[in-house]
Amino acid sequence: MIARPPHIRSSQSDTPIVIAGLFSSANGIGEAARSTYRAMSQAGLNPIAVDLSAPFAPVDLQTDIPCLPMPGNAEGTLILQLNGPETMSALQHLGLDRKRSWYTIGYWAWELPCFPPEWDEAFRYLSEIWAISTFTGKAVRSHPKAPQVEVIGHAIEPPSRMIRTRSKFHLKESDFVFLTFADSMSSLERKNPFSTIRAFRSAFETDTNHQLLVKTRNLKQNSQAYADLNREIGDAPNIMLMDCSLSDQDRWNLLYSVDAIVSLHRSEGFGLTLAEAMAVGKPVICTDWSGNMDFTDSDVAAVVQSRLVPCIDPYGIYQNLDTQWAQADEHEASRLMWRVAHDQNYRTSLATAARIKINRVGSPNAIGCAMAARLHSLIKPIEK
Repeated sequence: MIARPPHIRSSQSDTPIVIAGLFSSANGIGEAARSTYRAMSQAGLNPIAVDLSAPFAPVDLQTDIPCLPMPGNAEGTLILQLNGPETMSALQHLGLDRKRSWYTIGYWAWELPCFPPEWDEAFRYLSEIWAISTFTGKAVRSHPKAPQVEVIGHAIEPPSRMIRTRSKFHLKESDFVFLTFADSMSSLERKNPFSTIRAFRSAFETDTNHQLLVKTRNLKQNSQAYADLNREIGDAPNIMLMDCSLSDQDRWNLLYSVDAIVSLHRSEGFGLTLAEAMAVGKPVICTDWSGNMDFTDSDVAAVVQSRLVPCIDPYGIYQNLDTQWAQADEHEASRLMWRVAHDQNYRTSLATAARIKINRVGSPNAIGCAMAARLHSLIKPIEK
């Protein structure tokens, strides 16, 4: 009974534009929905936010975006910011049965070079797909039955006010602090804090003037991941683990309070944390592969060379996939972490160039205008 979507948007100016996503979830997909709302609002599109957090994810964030019920209009444009397999359930939840004709866009992030198994079941319910990066777009286009795919990245907008609050995060003011992120529900193996920990220990050993903060979420829901990460950290006096969800403001405050961001990921659909760190003028150290390569290069980041290895995930998030992902060179990462910590000119040069680039290519105005242009191009001219 789910509607088969049209391939042309309604030409009526009063049809709504809805963004349906995880507005009250503190994960990357939730931030993507909030980012899309802000970008479209700046472009003057007046989107309606419909929160799907409760049926699809943990509700662990209080958003400042006003969320409303799904409109009952017969026509409109829906941007569905979820994973592909959730498409059918989400459309049922939103009440999009065959009596309604909504132009429906799946806004997808995918973290591997192969097309995700079973995501093609969503094709029949989508008018087109927006991919969050060139990397994701290439994977989706590799399926012979994929609909039209457009690449539209995240909009990155730091809050107008951020506070350096090291004491809140139990960080010393005098230390040089590196920060890395991981979420056990997104696979600790993919985010790969293990390589970051090893590279940090190689560079600084037990020097307590240099600190590594490993910020995680949902770690205690996976006892194996929790044990593995604690084993890797061991008794290091300069590595701290913080497992919790943060509000949007606290997450930005944390980025603003540290000195550098490290992501030795095996693969990223986009690399949101890296882009956000760049936007607030922090140097980033990152793997030279996957979605982040849309906006990271040696001019704006300390890029770590990698080699491709078989995609084997001991935590079972990615299963039975005959594909590859990256293993960053830990020796080079260690060298770059040392250089970022001790070479102020290099650190400042990276941070300045990074902020300029993200403001140019990833601002809400730039991304919102790209979205508006795409949506406008889909309206069929009225024949006289």
